[in-house]
Amino acid sequence: MNTNDTLETANDHSHEPEPSSVDDFIRELEHLEHDLHITAELKIEVSESEFDDSNLPEFIVSDLKGSKPAAASPAKTVAAPPASERLKREATELEGIIEKFKAERKEILEFSQRQSKDFENFKRRTERERHERLSMQMENLAVQMLPVLDNLDRAVDFADGMDEGKKSEIAPFIDGIMLVHRQVHDVLATMGAKPIIAVGHEFDPHYHEAVALDHSGSHTPNTVIDELLRGYQMGTRVIRHSMVKVSAMLENPQAESSANDENLPNPE
Repeated sequence: MNTNDTLETANDHSHEPEPSSVDDFIRELEHLEHDLHITAELKIEVSESEFDDSNLPEFIVSDLKGSKPAAASPAKTVAAPPASERLKREATELEGIIEKFKAERKEILEFSQRQSKDFENFKRRTERERHERLSMQMENLAVQMLPVLDNLDRAVDFADGMDEGKKSEIAPFIDGIMLVHRQVHDVLATMGAKPIIAVGHEFDPHYHEAVALDHSGSHTPNTVIDELLRGYQMGTRVIRHSMVKVSAMLENPQAESSANDENLPNPE
């Protein structure tokens, strides 16, 4: 039996009643395979135009329909929020950003103000320290110049005590001493050093240093009656105390009152 006869025999069997189940259909196919002598080497080519799915059994058609993937359900559309809610949400986000920028601006401003104050304090402290160092250096220089001025003062006092004959002989020398004496005084005054006036004033340990006492009672007690070494101050700072002679306090008040009575003028 050739292939065409086998196909005709298969067509004859196609007029038989349709199987009622898949098992019956498989048994029928096995029966046809046995009649057609179908082997593994047999090749049958069927074009798409020759295939008609209208004659397929109903159970196969139903199985094919059941095996088809279900149509994708349409995607659920989510309704967009109203424009007013969207604008409100965006406005809230923008307000949060603005508040954040305001906080950062405030922090930067406070930091800048602190930096400015710290810089001003640094400038004032630096200026004060510089002024203090300069004043200390000026004081040290003035203290070193005071012994020179003391010697010039002694030379001037000695020249004033000379008789006119000898003074005229060394007049140029004395004039030179006077000029130097005046220049040193001017330099110290420019530096801020001023002499402390002591004679006739009440003794003050902040400015005076008592090196001698007068017990004569002819002066008011605790009064500077003589200056042995002139003192100097720069501003409110004493750079050298005045060495002075002070009138002593009387131990016996009655003696002090009698001394005062003696000093009173006689009414007669």
